[in-house]
Amino acid sequence: MSNPLRLKKKGDGLADLLAPAPAPAPAPAALPAPASAAPAPAGGPIKDAREVRKRAFAEALTATLILHVGVGIVAGVITIAVIVSRPPVTFEAKKPPTIPARKLEHSIRVKQMKEQIRKPQILQRLVSTAPSKVALPELPRMDMPDMKNMRDTPTLNRAGSSLGALGGQGGGAGRGLGGGAGYSDALFFGQNVRTRAITICIDISPSMIAKGVVKEVREEARKMLGNLSPATKFNLVVFVDGATPFTPQMVFATRENKEKAQAWLAQEFDYRKMGQLRGHSGSTPFDALKLAAELGSDTVFVLGDDLPYLKQGNAETGVEITDHVEQILEFVRGLETKYGQTIKINPIAYKPHPNERGKAGTDFMKTVARITGGRFQQIDKLKYADVGEGN
Repeated sequence: MSNPLRLKKKGDGLADLLAPAPAPAPAPAALPAPASAAPAPAGGPIKDAREVRKRAFAEALTATLILHVGVGIVAGVITIAVIVSRPPVTFEAKKPPTIPARKLEHSIRVKQMKEQIRKPQILQRLVSTAPSKVALPELPRMDMPDMKNMRDTPTLNRAGSSLGALGGQGGGAGRGLGGGAGYSDALFFGQNVRTRAITICIDISPSMIAKGVVKEVREEARKMLGNLSPATKFNLVVFVDGATPFTPQMVFATRENKEKAQAWLAQEFDYRKMGQLRGHSGSTPFDALKLAAELGSDTVFVLGDDLPYLKQGNAETGVEITDHVEQILEFVRGLETKYGQTIKINPIAYKPHPNERGKAGTDFMKTVARITGGRFQQIDKLKYADVGEGN
């Protein structure tokens, strides 16, 4: 069908402008898709990957939440259990110390008295130059006792110690009006002791004389006396069943007294005349120990070789005192109470008999040393004498 508006002549410009545009050429027909290809899902592979990631994140978040909740529950249970099982805390306040009423009242009174005490007033001394009509008689002459020959007893020692503590110095008998004065270091058979009053007790029974004890004691006593200070006191006692002292009282270790003691030891001791207790027989240091304590000794050395024994009567027909050893031990236990001072006894087992009595004697000496705080010593080898030698 022809368009009436189109001009026939191609050269007509107006006709060309008014003529409609030619229709577009038809597009070629699309080739049909193969029958075997399936249609593609909407969104494609990108959308599937996102869905997978979302599901994985959700599962991880859920597992984390479950784990935290579980841990929180367990921690809560443990905390509650600890709190419930913990013992309750209690606080106890100590009572403040109280002072008894009497002590408090006494303290107050003492304080008040100290406050009321006034310092002593120094008054001017009044002196009269006029002669007095009253004539006082002359004082009688009094002879002072010789302190060196005074009997040294524990009572005198305690009095002297008290005066020494007040005065701080001065001379005196026994354990000293001079407080710490009079001490010496005495060495006897290897034992060193510090003493102010020492006594050596020697068994002169036949068995001891035969062993040469006197010669041993002479040499040891010579060395010991040589080291004593003149302010230290000493004595020597020999015994069998009784006791015989060198001097009736303790004497100072002056040169003169030391020489006298050496001369006394040089004599020949007769056990039938010395160290005897009338009406008794035996061998015991009992009387010697009592004498040493009564004279005021603070250190005693006693030499023996056997267990002490004592009989009433002579050695052949006398009756033995069965509890004699216990009597000695009872006396030793009460030394400090009876005499008011510590007396250390140092027993020396001088070549003890090698039998049961010798062993029992050694055990007895150890007991005496332990009770008094002294030292036990056993001498088996002679230093200055031979076995069988006399004095």
